[in-house]
Amino acid sequence: IIREDNTLLSKPRVLLLNLSWFGLSLMFLLLSVEVVPAQIRSLVGEAEKGRWLGGMVAVGAALTFFTSPLIGMGSDRVTLKVGKRRPVMMAGTVFLCIGLIGMALSSSKLYLPRRDSGYKNGTEGMCHSDLEAQRCLPYANKTIKNSHETTILRGSQPGTILVPEKKVEVVEEKDTSSGSLGLYIFFYLIVTVSFAMITVPYNALIADKSHYSQRGFNSGVMGCMILLGNVSGAAVGIGLSEMGVLGAYGTAIAVVMVSVCVTVFTTTEKPGKQNLEPIGCVQIFCGFWEPFKEHDFRWVFFTRFLMQQGVSTVTGFLEYWLSDMIELPDCWNAGRGVAIMLLPMLFAAAISSIIFGILSDRFNRRKPIVIVAAFIMCICISTLTYIKGPSAYYIAVVVAFFFGIGFGSFQSVDFALVMDILPEEKDKAKDIAVWHLALILPNALATPVGGLILDYFESVNCRIGLGYIILFVVTTVYFLLSGIFVTRIRQAK
Repeated sequence: IIREDNTLLSKPRVLLLNLSWFGLSLMFLLLSVEVVPAQIRSLVGEAEKGRWLGGMVAVGAALTFFTSPLIGMGSDRVTLKVGKRRPVMMAGTVFLCIGLIGMALSSSKLYLPRRDSGYKNGTEGMCHSDLEAQRCLPYANKTIKNSHETTILRGSQPGTILVPEKKVEVVEEKDTSSGSLGLYIFFYLIVTVSFAMITVPYNALIADKSHYSQRGFNSGVMGCMILLGNVSGAAVGIGLSEMGVLGAYGTAIAVVMVSVCVTVFTTTEKPGKQNLEPIGCVQIFCGFWEPFKEHDFRWVFFTRFLMQQGVSTVTGFLEYWLSDMIELPDCWNAGRGVAIMLLPMLFAAAISSIIFGILSDRFNRRKPIVIVAAFIMCICISTLTYIKGPSAYYIAVVVAFFFGIGFGSFQSVDFALVMDILPEEKDKAKDIAVWHLALILPNALATPVGGLILDYFESVNCRIGLGYIILFVVTTVYFLLSGIFVTRIRQAK
C-alpha cells in the first residue's frame, strides 16, 4: 500500500514541488559568492577579508548545526491541518526577508575594485596593472612611494625578501570601511537560521512526496532547479555594480517569496501526527547522533560533506582568485568576472543534473555517477592551479563548463542517495536535517579554513599566489575522497 503523501506525481507537480529551490539558490549564490564578499571587503578592507568572511560564515554555520535538528524535530511534531512542513517554511521565509533587509541596510556599499583603465603591452582590452604588486600590497612592510614605483618588503621566513623596484600601476588600498560590521553579522545570522527553517522542512516535504520509482527524477529536478537558480543568480550578478546593494537584496527577496509561495500553495499535505514524543534534552541529543548509527547514512553523509566542502571552498574564494590572480578582459571588476564565469558552469550543471537523474533511475545506479563527478571536478580544479597569462580567464571559463558537468552529475543523485537509505515508515525531517548538515558544515569549515590558508600562504609567498595554489590542492583532495567514500554505501548501486 502506497501512502497518500508518497503517490506518483505528474511531471508538472514535481516541477512545482521543487520550484522553491530556484529562488533559494538564486539568493544563495548571488549573496554568498558575489554580494557578501564585496560587502565584507567594504567593511574590513583587503588584508583581513579572508579571515572575516570565513569567521562570519563559520559562526552562522555553527548556529545552523545546532538549530537544524531542532527545526526538523519541531516540523515532525507540527499538528496543523494544513500539514507539518509548509507552515514552518512560510515562517522561515518571513524571518529570512527581515534578515535580508537588515543586511542590506547595515552595509549599503559594495567594494568591487576596478583595475586601471588602459592597455597592457599594446594588447587591447587588458588593463594596465601588475597583479603581483596588487595582491602583495596588503602584505607589504613598506607603503607605496608613489603611484608608479613600488618597493615591497614581504616577510616570508625569519628573513625578508626584497621585491625589486619595477614600473607598475597599483591602485592604492583605501579606507573602504562602510556600514556597521556588528549589525551586519547579526542580520547575517538571522538569515542563516531562517534559511534552515525553510530548507529543513522543505527537504522533508520533497521526501514525503517522492515515490520510490521517481527518486532519481525528483533528485534530478531538484538539482536542476538549484543550478538554474544559481545560473540566474550569476546572471543578476553581472549587473551588480549598477544595481547596488539594495537592488541585489530586493531581487533576492522578491524571487524567494514568489518561488516559496508557489510551492507552498500548489502542494498538499496530510495533517501532522499527534503521537510523537515531546522534545526533551534526550531527544535533542539523540537527534544528532542516532542517524549515524546506520552504516549507509554515515557514508552518504561523508560523501556529501566532502563534495560540498570542495564546492564551498571554490565558490567562497572565486571572486578573490579572479581579482588577485587573473587578467580580466575589458577592465572588468571581479564581481562581473565571477558572474560571467559561473554562467556556463551552472548551465552545464543544470542540464547534466536532469540527464543523469533520469539515467540513475533507468539503470538504478548512483555510485558510478558520483565517482565520475568527483574525477571530473578534481581534473578541473587541478587545471585552475596552473593557468595564467592573458588567456587565463577564457581558459577558466572553459574549465568551469566541464566543472559544471561534474557538479551537475553529483547533484542529480545527491538527494536520491539519502532517500534510498531512509526507512519509509519513519518521519524524515529530523534525519534529513542531520543529513543537511553535510551541506551546512562545509560552510562552517571550508570558508574559515580556506580563509586562513589563503591569508597565511599569501603572506608567505604572494608573488606566485601560494595561498591560491594550496587552496586548490586541498579542494582537489576533498573531491577525491568524496569519490572514494561513496563506494562504501551498501544499499546504493
